[in-house]
Amino acid sequence: MTILSALALSAPALAQDDKTWLQPAIGEGYGVQVKEARTTDEELTMIKDAGLTYVRFVIPWYEVEKGRGSFVWGYFDTFVKRLREQELKAVIVLGGGHPAYTKEIKAPEGNIDGAETYLLAPSTPESVAAFARYAAKTVSHFGGDDIIWELWNEPDSDRFWAPRANVKDYTVMADAACRAMRKAAPTARIVGPGMAEMAGRWGTMKAGFLGAVLRSPALACFDAISMHPYRDGETPPETVLPAYKKLRAFIKAFTPKDQKPLPVLSTEWGFTTTEVSEDDQAAFLLRSFLLNSLSGVPVSIWYEWRDARAGQDDPEAHFGLLTLREKEKESYRALLDFLPPLKGARIEARLDTGRPEEFVLRLKRPDGRYALVLWTSGVQDETQIGVGHCEEGQESKDWGLTPMPRRVDCEMTPPSITVKREKR
Repeated sequence: MTILSALALSAPALAQDDKTWLQPAIGEGYGVQVKEARTTDEELTMIKDAGLTYVRFVIPWYEVEKGRGSFVWGYFDTFVKRLREQELKAVIVLGGGHPAYTKEIKAPEGNIDGAETYLLAPSTPESVAAFARYAAKTVSHFGGDDIIWELWNEPDSDRFWAPRANVKDYTVMADAACRAMRKAAPTARIVGPGMAEMAGRWGTMKAGFLGAVLRSPALACFDAISMHPYRDGETPPETVLPAYKKLRAFIKAFTPKDQKPLPVLSTEWGFTTTEVSEDDQAAFLLRSFLLNSLSGVPVSIWYEWRDARAGQDDPEAHFGLLTLREKEKESYRALLDFLPPLKGARIEARLDTGRPEEFVLRLKRPDGRYALVLWTSGVQDETQIGVGHCEEGQESKDWGLTPMPRRVDCEMTPPSITVKREKR
């Protein structure tokens, strides 16, 4: 019997029982993707100061298994220690091939990574068993309830699951790896598949990749389904609201009747400043986080912390909140100003203004005080929002709806609003 067969015949893998981490308040589930090897202590402090909680990065298989069965954690030990010193949490992606177990192929010409070769994903019994061992060793080594483990990054993409995306191979790997991780650390927080394409993005929902994951044994082991809900170019983030509604209906329909539908995490989402202005990126950043919270998405990771590389017209290079040379973009400054005063608050309601493009959210802070957050996904017009029960100097003021979310600090009494459409 192979190691893989033994894993498959072991006791049923069950998701862990603690669900409190899937119900975070504003900011507690927000984070950013980093390149861990070049992220300084000063940058980690900046991330924390901006009100973020999670840092997402990859621990590639080929980086830590230096010889068959021999693991060297090296820099990753240091980086996780630095995160914990800052009281930051992590979303750690487990993935990548390994030259000792999977073949290497020539990368397609003109690939966006500039890579010459790609390692194949684990698809043979030997490579799947070896990947499961690496996953179990990693979760056992780092431990802790401050880490979410994500099984692979975008396996529905040929770029990340070479040579070609294959959901059958992915689900076999995910089931074996997740079972091994549960055996090593029963309370580990494990999610997947980190899909590149959000189901239903292009219209009709089809069974496809996600449907196969939901019908696979791996589902019973996952704590949540992770997605990357990118929009196209300048498409505003509000289009994600109906997409989430369709996605949840799809998940419910494909989940076996004896299991509860899993929650959805947004583990990668961003807008590049080659396609939107810095001001629009800043507004979309805040709105993406708020829309995920409004939609009940407990973890939201922005892609990414710092621009990836040079190249003025390279869209893949400019998703960062900072430039390549660590200069703050407008998006970081907006986050630093907006999020920290609201961290720990919970959205109580979206107040009706009569127009779907207008958003007025009522939040309650941990100390009992309220706040309003206001914006429009449309064109700024003459609409004004009057508020009641808010702090001195703000109550008598009318607030315009702008693409950039605005915060109104209020008192212990739930604030009221009055919508005014007359011209100024």
